[in-house]
Amino acid sequence: MEDLGFMCARCGGEVHDVTHNREGSLDGVGYRHNRRVEPWDHELELAVGEPAPLDQVCDFCGVAAPQWLYYPTLDPDDTDMFEVELDTTHLSDDDTAVAVLNMLYPWYGCDTCSVLVADRNVDLLIARALDRTPVPADGPVDEETVRARLRGSLSVFFTTRPGRPQPSRAV
Repeated sequence: MEDLGFMCARCGGEVHDVTHNREGSLDGVGYRHNRRVEPWDHELELAVGEPAPLDQVCDFCGVAAPQWLYYPTLDPDDTDMFEVELDTTHLSDDDTAVAVLNMLYPWYGCDTCSVLVADRNVDLLIARALDRTPVPADGPVDEETVRARLRGSLSVFFTTRPGRPQPSRAV
């Protein structure tokens, strides 16, 4: 067990720490799943261990073996300040921090979602994600919260990734 780190005891997924900064001050630190949008079927159960490797899936809808890769256009090593238009309406500080982290990592997309991305069809991307992974009635968050999280993450995606995707097999 050489790769000890934070993980979710419930799903075995990798966990990242996120800081909340407002105008140069540290407001707090939180922990989130290392996924595009915090899973809505369970809350994070923080543990220390070796996170389980996840199969590569479409970051928009969860389909296995995505064919397309979208690289971020912002280079975090170039500057310590990012200016991104982010729709944070109805997002908590934790959800906003996760949405901002999304700009630093490449996104994978399936064929269907890549067409929706090319059309910039946010509403259909959200509908597809919720169709493939419905929000449980007794889950930790309601559908309105999930929609807000998806919209926030997608607003960062569209702000930081112009142009065409690359075939994912090139990675």
